[in-house]
Amino acid sequence: MKNKHLGSAFDDFLKEEGLEEEVSARNAKRTFVHELEKQIKRLHKNKNSFRKVFKSPSTTERVFSDHTGVSLDTLSKAADIVDCNLQISLVPRHKAKKTGTD
Repeated sequence: MKNKHLGSAFDDFLKEEGLEEEVSARNAKRTFVHELEKQIKRLHKNKNSFRKVFKSPSTTERVFSDHTGVSLDTLSKAADIVDCNLQISLVPRHKAKKTGTD
């Protein structure tokens, strides 16, 4: 017997609401910022290092905010400040089902 109180998956809800891409982008950005902050702490740096490179307080704030409209070039420069490389990869959303011909 199925649980009548069990709803659809949250991913399905996001897709139905047209929010899947936005949530995914924000999640990726938050992960980037988290990793960036760990490296900043490890290297004993601060945001002034970023302001000097970007020459713009607003660009520095966009790097550390939830703002997802930051260019790859800007993210790459931020990674460089903490002696890291920016790595981008594609991750399949759902595992493909194997067929008998695979």
